[in-house]
Amino acid sequence: MPEGLRRIKEREKRWYSRLAEGLASFFIALQVALRHLLAWGRTRLVFAMIPQSERPSRKFEIRRFSLLAIVLVIVLSVSAAIISIGAYSAKSVRIISLEAQLSDAYKSIDRMRESNENLLSETAKFEEKLEQVIEIAQSKGKPTVKQSTSEEILKVAGLYDPTLGQLSNDPVSRDLLKLNSIADALDKSLGALDDIAKMIASQKDIMTEVPNIWPIKGNLGHITMYFGQNENPFSTGQWYLHTGIDISTNRIGDAVLATADGKVIDIHYDSSLGNSITIQHSHGFTTRYGHLRSFAVKKGQRVSQGDVIGYLGNTGKTTGPHLHYEVYLGTSLIDPLRFLSIRKEYHE
Repeated sequence: MPEGLRRIKEREKRWYSRLAEGLASFFIALQVALRHLLAWGRTRLVFAMIPQSERPSRKFEIRRFSLLAIVLVIVLSVSAAIISIGAYSAKSVRIISLEAQLSDAYKSIDRMRESNENLLSETAKFEEKLEQVIEIAQSKGKPTVKQSTSEEILKVAGLYDPTLGQLSNDPVSRDLLKLNSIADALDKSLGALDDIAKMIASQKDIMTEVPNIWPIKGNLGHITMYFGQNENPFSTGQWYLHTGIDISTNRIGDAVLATADGKVIDIHYDSSLGNSITIQHSHGFTTRYGHLRSFAVKKGQRVSQGDVIGYLGNTGKTTGPHLHYEVYLGTSLIDPLRFLSIRKEYHE
């Protein structure tokens, strides 16, 4: 064997030997450390309670491992509580933001409606005045007016001076000048009306995506039990958390409406809510409708706000015919009246 190759083989043997010795030392040290850790964990800590009176003292023994586990559970529980509080706070902020957006949307629509009414009123006045002018022109024996420009109307009425290109001092001409000004203003307002129409369309999406209408057709019924702590109707003297609101019409068969656009994700019967429907909406909202007599939709079906989804009944555990209505934001229950108070719309 060549001398160089022999040296390389010897170096490899020495390197493998050192690696094996190092690994053996590491595992021996790890084994010793684990033994010490187990011995430390099995050691019992003694806590003594020595009263100031003559009562005998009390001793409590606990292993260090057990104490460490208790501390770990406490830390994890506190961390989970902090995370839950943070998530609830974020959802509360989101609810407040949505309420503010809806409120602003309704205010904007009210302002738009008022502006439209004023504009329609001015348009009606304009048409009425224009008809009066045409009648005046026709009463002077002129042909019927077929065009609506102020210059042509003046020509028909005999009030236009072609040499001066302006109106005479006749009172009717002054009315025509005012009408012409109104007509110009109406022409300029067409662009603003288009913008208003687009804004109304965008706000309409928000209003139909949030559960904010009365869930019984015709705005029928009254609330018999509110959201939150209530006395249990089946256990006298006991209180419980009511997860929604109960609405009664004192009869069976009234149409129940979807309170927002969404998709039916669950239809089933259980001994508590009876026949129930669950609808998933935009922005993390979910609504549930319980104690129905029958269904008008199927699972997976998309519904629009105001669509009939079922009929009020008395199925499940009840004290009489009513609708149990719940609203969720994410996985958190919220009071349905927080949004029903924003918009109260009648569906005939």
